[in-house]
Amino acid sequence: MMPRLFWKLFLALWTSIMVFVVVTAWVNATLSRQNIPDPPEVAFARNIDKAEMMIGSALRRDGPEGARRIIHELPRPVRNHLYLFDESGREVLGRERVRRHVDGPGAHQERRRLRDRSGRDWELVLLRRTPPARFLEPGDRGIALRLLLAAVFSAGISWVLARSLARPLESLGAASRRLAEGDLAARVGPPLDARKDEFGTLARDLDAMAGRLQESQQANLRLLRDVSHELRSPLARQRVALELARGRAGEGATRELDRIELESERLETLVDQVLDLLRESSGSAPFEPENFDLAALLSDLADTVSWELPEGAPGLQLDLPESLPVNADRELVWRAVENVLRNAVLHSDPAEPIELAALARDGLLELAVRDRGPGIPEAQLGRIFDPFTRVEDARDRSSGGHGLGLAIAAAAVRRHRGGIEARNRPGGGLEILMRLPVTA
Repeated sequence: MMPRLFWKLFLALWTSIMVFVVVTAWVNATLSRQNIPDPPEVAFARNIDKAEMMIGSALRRDGPEGARRIIHELPRPVRNHLYLFDESGREVLGRERVRRHVDGPGAHQERRRLRDRSGRDWELVLLRRTPPARFLEPGDRGIALRLLLAAVFSAGISWVLARSLARPLESLGAASRRLAEGDLAARVGPPLDARKDEFGTLARDLDAMAGRLQESQQANLRLLRDVSHELRSPLARQRVALELARGRAGEGATRELDRIELESERLETLVDQVLDLLRESSGSAPFEPENFDLAALLSDLADTVSWELPEGAPGLQLDLPESLPVNADRELVWRAVENVLRNAVLHSDPAEPIELAALARDGLLELAVRDRGPGIPEAQLGRIFDPFTRVEDARDRSSGGHGLGLAIAAAAVRRHRGGIEARNRPGGGLEILMRLPVTA
């Protein structure tokens, strides 16, 4: 399917060419009718007939010399269509060489017998104009055919020009969309980047920008990975020291030690989440798709998450088919849905159920998690899948987490070449929709 830009360019070019052709044809036709009362073929035939009468009269009155003089004085366009031959085949102006063309097949001619004053016979050959092709003939029909021919040629030219402009823009747009979706390895590449015009310059600049962004991302990922790994050893030693301190301090320092242990666990959880995010974002974790029943997996996941709901809460409301066979990485799908569900548990109204739905439609698997929390400001909807992003109203750790759960879910979805989006629900709450091309 051609992009809309192609058709806009094509119609603009074609319309402008056709307007110019139509206006030019109208002006020429108008001026022709004003300056030439008769059509060209009528005026030509009248001149030929007049010249024939003059040659016949001169031949009868003055003989060959008079006829030669009359023919020689005729205008060239008329003279080249009149030939006077004697009985031996000599032409009065010495133009015997044209005889084979005059007698050749397909010549449009008329022959008249004339007699001079001495009684000798002469042959006057009148060469008529070849009837023009239909698209060249004068009149409205000829103009209409010429306009039709111009429309066909201008459509071909406009098609080529529009395609030469739309195709580079299409390649640039595809690369920029991949970059916007987080694929920093996207490049415009050949043959567009080898062009010497503005499109080639723009393609090279876009590839250079993508390269710098990718290098910056890789540097940030290396930094986070190194820092996270370096934190693991101090955290492990801290846990050992904490247990030793708990045994020596007795009951007097229990409260303080419990607080230290809680913060240590939170820090360890943060390190684990950072490493998970790095593993998914960099693609270093193995991607192992397999055939399994997604409905059964989601049911098990719902049972696991339900243990974290407050007592008396309505729990999870499932809308799943009896069986939903898919081909995907089981661990990645579990991790993606689990993080979205835990995010819903953190922010939803405890008195309202959290909905988990799944269905296969148009070759895509759609997973939806819906809560009845405060929702998210529209201006921040596009940012909640970025690492360490928390909504302004939920920045405290007790409710907002570290801002990594949804980023991990988005990375897992992207590993499946799928998409994830969030939107506010009517009446309050948030819906997170995941689409995965993994139906079996």
